[in-house]
Amino acid sequence: MNRPLVARCLFTINAVGIAVGGFVADWNGSHIFNPRWPPHAKFHDGQTLAFGVLLAAATLFFAWRRSGDRRTNILAATITGGVLYWAQAGAFFAPGVAWTDPEFLKAGQSLDDFPPQIYFEVLGTLVVGLASWLAWPSRTDQHPELSPRHG
Repeated sequence: MNRPLVARCLFTINAVGIAVGGFVADWNGSHIFNPRWPPHAKFHDGQTLAFGVLLAAATLFFAWRRSGDRRTNILAATITGGVLYWAQAGAFFAPGVAWTDPEFLKAGQSLDDFPPQIYFEVLGTLVVGLASWLAWPSRTDQHPELSPRHG
């Protein structure tokens, strides 16, 4: 298995998710086109959408970069690929936040329920973690003389 290539593909899938996912979730009447949202709230939603696209671009850059230090590129791809999930999880600790607006709750749902966004945060973090692990140079990558095929 070509671990670095699989890792790059996982980083790429994640990058597409963070670039497109916000638009799928927010480019509708519950968020950016919600007439009850004040303009400043829409500004911050637009900021988050743009942030996802920029983080995706940075993730792709570092994941596919062939120059520079390999470990630094992997760490950069990991951070840029995961930070949007971690920021979203951290947002739940701000006072007065809810995982949705009350008018968008489905029958039987409550604002006290487990937030559905957490599934994307956990899945995204797992994908980024797996990609990082696969991409990380092994000891024989760092020291070819330790490889059983050396010599």
